[in-house]
Amino acid sequence: MKRLLVFILVLIEAALVAVPSVFFTDDGRAVQRILNVLEDAQEEVILVSYSLDETEIMKCLNHLERRGVRIEVMIDDSTVDRAFAKSPEFEIRSDTAAALVHSKFLVVDRQVVVFGTGNFTEGSLREDSNSFLVFESPSVAELFLRYFEAIETGVSLDEVNIGNIDFYLCPSQEARKRVIKELMGARREICFAMFAFTDPEILAALKFCASNGVRVTGIVDSWNEDSPLREYLTSGMEVDEGGAVTIHDKTFVVDGETVITGSANASLSGWGKNREVVAIIDSRELAKEFVNHFEYIRGVSR
Repeated sequence: MKRLLVFILVLIEAALVAVPSVFFTDDGRAVQRILNVLEDAQEEVILVSYSLDETEIMKCLNHLERRGVRIEVMIDDSTVDRAFAKSPEFEIRSDTAAALVHSKFLVVDRQVVVFGTGNFTEGSLREDSNSFLVFESPSVAELFLRYFEAIETGVSLDEVNIGNIDFYLCPSQEARKRVIKELMGARREICFAMFAFTDPEILAALKFCASNGVRVTGIVDSWNEDSPLREYLTSGMEVDEGGAVTIHDKTFVVDGETVITGSANASLSGWGKNREVVAIIDSRELAKEFVNHFEYIRGVSR
Protein backbone atom coordinates (compact mmCIF):
# COMPACT_ATOMS: atom_id res chain seq x y z
CA MET A 1 0.00 0.00 0.00
CA LYS A 2 2.83 2.37 0.89
CA ARG A 3 4.56 1.69 -2.43
CA LEU A 4 1.32 2.38 -4.28
CA LEU A 5 0.91 5.71 -2.47
CA VAL A 6 4.48 6.72 -3.34
CA PHE A 7 3.88 5.76 -6.97
CA ILE A 8 0.70 7.84 -7.10
CA LEU A 9 2.51 10.85 -5.59
CA VAL A 10 5.27 10.51 -8.18
CA LEU A 11 2.67 10.45 -10.97
CA ILE A 12 0.96 13.55 -9.56
CA GLU A 13 4.27 15.40 -9.36
CA ALA A 14 5.18 14.39 -12.91
CA ALA A 15 1.82 15.64 -14.15
CA LEU A 16 2.36 19.00 -12.48
CA VAL A 17 5.80 19.34 -14.05
CA ALA A 18 4.82 18.09 -17.51
CA VAL A 19 3.35 21.34 -18.86
CA PRO A 20 4.41 24.50 -17.02
CA SER A 21 2.44 27.58 -17.90
CA VAL A 22 4.12 30.26 -20.01
CA PHE A 23 3.62 33.99 -20.35
CA PHE A 24 5.17 36.54 -22.65
CA THR A 25 5.87 40.23 -22.17
CA ASP A 26 3.87 41.13 -25.29
CA ASP A 27 0.64 42.01 -23.52
CA GLY A 28 2.10 44.33 -20.87
CA ARG A 29 1.04 42.13 -17.94
CA ALA A 30 4.38 40.50 -17.11
CA VAL A 31 5.07 42.64 -14.03
CA GLN A 32 1.63 41.93 -12.57
CA ARG A 33 1.99 38.20 -13.16
CA ILE A 34 5.29 38.17 -11.30
CA LEU A 35 3.81 40.29 -8.50
CA ASN A 36 0.95 37.80 -8.17
CA VAL A 37 3.49 35.05 -7.48
CA LEU A 38 5.57 37.13 -5.09
CA GLU A 39 2.61 38.42 -3.08
CA ASP A 40 1.68 34.85 -2.12
CA ALA A 41 5.07 34.32 -0.44
CA GLN A 42 4.82 33.31 3.21
CA GLU A 43 8.36 32.29 4.16
CA GLU A 44 11.01 32.68 1.46
CA VAL A 45 11.84 34.27 -1.89
CA ILE A 46 15.01 33.41 -3.79
CA LEU A 47 15.72 35.61 -6.82
CA VAL A 48 18.60 35.39 -9.30
CA SER A 49 18.93 37.81 -12.19
CA TYR A 50 21.58 39.56 -14.22
CA SER A 51 19.97 42.79 -13.07
CA LEU A 52 17.08 43.93 -10.89
CA ASP A 53 15.49 47.37 -11.07
CA GLU A 54 11.75 46.98 -11.75
CA THR A 55 10.11 49.45 -9.37
CA GLU A 56 6.99 47.49 -8.44
CA ILE A 57 8.94 44.28 -7.89
CA MET A 58 11.42 46.11 -5.66
CA LYS A 59 8.55 47.59 -3.64
CA CYS A 60 6.98 44.16 -3.28
CA LEU A 61 10.25 42.60 -2.10
CA ASN A 62 10.70 45.42 0.42
CA HIS A 63 7.16 44.82 1.70
CA LEU A 64 7.82 41.09 2.02
CA GLU A 65 11.06 41.78 3.89
CA ARG A 66 9.20 44.00 6.38
CA ARG A 67 6.59 41.26 6.76
CA GLY A 68 9.26 38.77 7.80
CA VAL A 69 9.66 36.82 4.57
CA ARG A 70 13.27 35.80 4.00
CA ILE A 71 14.56 37.44 0.81
CA GLU A 72 17.75 36.26 -0.91
CA VAL A 73 18.78 38.04 -4.09
CA MET A 74 21.80 37.55 -6.32
CA ILE A 75 22.64 39.75 -9.33
CA ASP A 76 25.71 40.35 -11.44
CA ASP A 77 28.19 42.75 -9.88
CA SER A 78 28.11 44.99 -12.96
CA THR A 79 24.48 45.94 -12.27
CA VAL A 80 24.42 46.59 -8.52
CA ASP A 81 24.24 50.37 -8.87
CA ARG A 82 20.94 50.10 -10.75
CA ALA A 83 19.50 47.90 -8.02
CA PHE A 84 20.64 50.08 -5.12
CA ALA A 85 19.20 53.14 -6.83
CA LYS A 86 15.76 51.63 -6.06
CA SER A 87 16.45 51.59 -2.27
CA PRO A 88 16.23 47.87 -1.47
CA GLU A 89 15.58 46.99 2.17
CA PHE A 90 16.84 43.44 1.70
CA GLU A 91 20.32 42.04 1.18
CA ILE A 92 21.58 41.88 -2.39
CA ARG A 93 24.51 39.63 -3.19
CA SER A 94 26.77 39.88 -6.21
CA ASP A 95 29.79 38.07 -7.55
CA THR A 96 33.30 39.19 -8.50
CA ALA A 97 33.95 36.55 -11.16
CA ALA A 98 34.63 37.39 -14.80
CA ALA A 99 31.67 35.25 -15.83
CA LEU A 100 28.25 36.85 -15.75
CA VAL A 101 25.46 35.86 -13.39
CA HIS A 102 23.04 35.68 -16.32
CA SER A 103 20.33 33.31 -14.99
CA LYS A 104 16.83 34.70 -14.49
CA PHE A 105 14.60 32.93 -11.96
CA LEU A 106 12.77 33.25 -8.68
CA VAL A 107 11.63 30.57 -6.23
CA VAL A 108 8.79 31.19 -3.78
CA ASP A 109 8.31 29.08 -0.63
CA ARG A 110 10.10 26.13 -2.26
CA GLN A 111 6.97 25.50 -4.29
CA VAL A 112 6.76 27.89 -7.25
CA VAL A 113 9.43 28.80 -9.83
CA VAL A 114 9.33 31.59 -12.40
CA PHE A 115 12.12 31.13 -14.92
CA GLY A 116 12.77 32.66 -18.30
CA THR A 117 14.67 34.83 -20.74
CA GLY A 118 14.10 38.23 -19.15
CA ASN A 119 15.71 40.01 -16.25
CA PHE A 120 13.58 41.46 -13.46
CA THR A 121 14.00 44.96 -14.83
CA GLU A 122 11.87 47.75 -16.27
CA GLY A 123 13.26 47.14 -19.74
CA SER A 124 12.96 43.35 -19.82
CA LEU A 125 9.46 43.22 -18.39
CA ARG A 126 7.85 46.32 -19.89
CA GLU A 127 9.61 46.94 -23.20
CA ASP A 128 11.54 43.92 -24.53
CA SER A 129 10.30 40.63 -25.97
CA ASN A 130 10.75 37.88 -23.36
CA SER A 131 9.13 34.71 -22.08
CA PHE A 132 8.75 33.14 -18.63
CA LEU A 133 7.77 29.65 -17.52
CA VAL A 134 5.90 29.12 -14.26
CA PHE A 135 6.30 25.80 -12.43
CA GLU A 136 4.20 24.79 -9.45
CA SER A 137 6.42 21.92 -8.38
CA PRO A 138 8.47 21.22 -5.24
CA SER A 139 10.87 19.13 -7.36
CA VAL A 140 11.60 21.97 -9.76
CA ALA A 141 11.81 24.42 -6.85
CA GLU A 142 14.35 22.21 -5.11
CA LEU A 143 16.43 22.05 -8.29
CA PHE A 144 16.48 25.83 -8.67
CA LEU A 145 17.50 26.21 -5.02
CA ARG A 146 20.44 23.94 -5.86
CA TYR A 147 21.19 26.18 -8.82
CA PHE A 148 21.18 29.21 -6.52
CA GLU A 149 23.71 27.53 -4.22
CA ALA A 150 25.84 26.39 -7.16
CA ILE A 151 25.95 29.88 -8.66
CA GLU A 152 26.80 31.34 -5.26
CA THR A 153 29.63 28.86 -4.63
CA GLY A 154 30.86 28.51 -8.21
CA VAL A 155 30.32 24.76 -8.53
CA SER A 156 29.06 22.79 -11.53
CA LEU A 157 26.04 20.48 -11.70
CA ASP A 158 25.15 17.72 -14.14
CA GLU A 159 22.03 17.58 -16.31
CA VAL A 160 18.84 16.94 -14.34
CA ASN A 161 15.69 15.36 -15.75
CA ILE A 162 12.28 16.07 -14.20
CA GLY A 163 9.32 14.65 -16.07
CA ASN A 164 9.51 15.71 -19.71
CA ILE A 165 12.12 18.42 -19.06
CA ASP A 166 15.92 18.30 -19.05
CA PHE A 167 17.62 21.13 -17.17
CA TYR A 168 21.20 22.32 -17.58
CA LEU A 169 23.27 24.74 -15.50
CA CYS A 170 25.95 26.49 -17.55
CA PRO A 171 28.78 26.75 -18.18
CA SER A 172 28.14 23.36 -19.78
CA GLN A 173 29.44 22.03 -23.06
CA GLU A 174 26.99 19.16 -22.56
CA ALA A 175 24.16 21.69 -22.84
CA ARG A 176 25.62 23.02 -26.09
CA LYS A 177 26.05 19.52 -27.52
CA ARG A 178 22.47 18.66 -26.57
CA VAL A 179 21.09 21.78 -28.22
CA ILE A 180 23.01 21.02 -31.42
CA LYS A 181 21.73 17.43 -31.32
CA GLU A 182 18.13 18.60 -30.97
CA LEU A 183 18.52 21.04 -33.86
CA MET A 184 20.22 18.47 -36.09
CA GLY A 185 17.36 16.05 -35.41
CA ALA A 186 14.75 18.41 -36.87
CA ARG A 187 12.61 16.81 -39.59
CA ARG A 188 10.27 19.62 -40.64
CA GLU A 189 10.78 23.00 -39.02
CA ILE A 190 12.91 25.04 -36.64
CA CYS A 191 11.63 28.36 -35.31
CA PHE A 192 13.65 30.63 -33.08
CA ALA A 193 13.99 34.07 -31.51
CA MET A 194 17.39 35.14 -30.18
CA PHE A 195 19.00 38.25 -28.76
CA ALA A 196 22.67 37.42 -29.45
CA PHE A 197 23.62 34.83 -32.08
CA THR A 198 27.38 34.35 -32.29
CA ASP A 199 27.89 30.58 -31.97
CA PRO A 200 29.15 29.23 -35.33
CA GLU A 201 28.30 25.60 -34.56
CA ILE A 202 24.69 26.42 -33.72
CA LEU A 203 24.52 28.38 -36.98
CA ALA A 204 26.09 25.46 -38.87
CA ALA A 205 23.42 23.13 -37.47
CA LEU A 206 20.67 25.44 -38.70
CA LYS A 207 22.30 25.79 -42.11
CA PHE A 208 22.65 22.01 -42.42
CA CYS A 209 18.98 21.51 -41.59
CA ALA A 210 17.90 24.21 -44.06
CA SER A 211 19.96 22.60 -46.81
CA ASN A 212 18.15 19.32 -46.15
CA GLY A 213 14.65 20.71 -46.55
CA VAL A 214 13.92 21.77 -42.97
CA ARG A 215 12.20 25.16 -42.89
CA VAL A 216 14.20 27.46 -40.60
CA THR A 217 12.48 30.67 -39.54
CA GLY A 218 13.61 33.11 -36.91
CA ILE A 219 14.10 36.62 -35.65
CA VAL A 220 17.23 38.06 -34.08
CA ASP A 221 17.78 41.37 -32.36
CA SER A 222 19.37 44.31 -34.16
CA TRP A 223 22.29 43.82 -31.71
CA ASN A 224 23.51 41.27 -34.27
CA GLU A 225 24.32 44.01 -36.79
CA ASP A 226 27.88 43.80 -35.45
CA SER A 227 27.99 40.00 -35.25
CA PRO A 228 30.49 38.32 -37.61
CA LEU A 229 27.75 35.78 -38.35
CA ARG A 230 25.15 38.34 -39.45
CA GLU A 231 25.42 37.81 -43.21
CA TYR A 232 25.14 34.05 -42.73
CA LEU A 233 22.15 34.36 -40.42
CA THR A 234 20.11 36.26 -42.95
CA SER A 235 20.93 34.12 -45.99
CA GLY A 236 19.53 30.71 -46.89
CA MET A 237 17.04 30.83 -44.02
CA GLU A 238 13.92 32.90 -43.25
CA VAL A 239 15.52 35.04 -40.55
CA ASP A 240 14.45 38.64 -39.85
CA GLU A 241 16.23 41.27 -37.82
CA GLY A 242 14.14 43.01 -35.18
CA GLY A 243 13.83 46.76 -35.16
CA ALA A 244 10.90 48.23 -33.25
CA VAL A 245 11.21 45.77 -30.35
CA THR A 246 14.29 44.48 -28.53
CA ILE A 247 14.31 40.73 -29.17
CA HIS A 248 15.60 39.51 -25.81
CA ASP A 249 14.28 35.95 -26.31
CA LYS A 250 16.61 32.95 -26.21
CA THR A 251 14.46 30.14 -27.57
CA PHE A 252 14.32 27.46 -30.27
CA VAL A 253 11.30 25.32 -31.15
CA VAL A 254 11.96 22.09 -33.08
CA ASP A 255 9.23 20.41 -35.16
CA GLY A 256 6.49 21.99 -33.09
CA GLU A 257 7.31 19.55 -30.28
CA THR A 258 10.50 20.53 -28.45
CA VAL A 259 11.20 23.88 -26.77
CA ILE A 260 14.76 24.92 -25.92
CA THR A 261 14.71 28.02 -23.74
CA GLY A 262 16.33 29.78 -20.82
CA SER A 263 18.81 32.53 -20.11
CA ALA A 264 21.57 31.46 -22.54
CA ASN A 265 22.00 33.18 -25.87
CA ALA A 266 23.33 31.21 -28.83
CA SER A 267 26.82 32.38 -27.96
CA LEU A 268 30.08 30.79 -26.87
CA SER A 269 30.03 32.73 -23.59
CA GLY A 270 26.45 31.57 -22.95
CA TRP A 271 27.42 27.91 -23.07
CA GLY A 272 31.02 28.05 -21.88
CA LYS A 273 31.42 30.92 -19.43
CA ASN A 274 28.32 32.51 -17.91
CA ARG A 275 26.03 31.14 -15.22
CA GLU A 276 22.93 30.24 -17.21
CA VAL A 277 19.97 27.89 -16.90
CA VAL A 278 18.65 26.09 -19.99
CA ALA A 279 15.57 23.85 -20.23
CA ILE A 280 14.72 21.41 -23.03
CA ILE A 281 11.03 20.58 -22.91
CA ASP A 282 8.99 18.07 -24.88
CA SER A 283 5.55 19.66 -25.12
CA ARG A 284 3.44 20.39 -28.17
CA GLU A 285 1.27 22.73 -26.11
CA LEU A 286 4.19 24.91 -25.09
CA ALA A 287 5.75 24.71 -28.54
CA LYS A 288 2.58 26.07 -30.10
CA GLU A 289 2.49 29.03 -27.72
CA PHE A 290 6.12 29.89 -28.45
CA VAL A 291 5.62 29.65 -32.21
CA ASN A 292 2.63 31.99 -31.94
CA HIS A 293 4.81 34.38 -29.95
CA PHE A 294 7.56 34.27 -32.58
CA GLU A 295 5.09 35.01 -35.35
CA TYR A 296 3.71 37.95 -33.39
CA ILE A 297 7.08 39.57 -32.68
CA ARG A 298 8.19 39.03 -36.27
CA GLY A 299 5.09 40.89 -37.37
CA VAL A 300 5.44 43.86 -35.01
CA SER A 301 9.18 44.17 -35.62
CA ARG A 302 8.86 44.78 -39.36
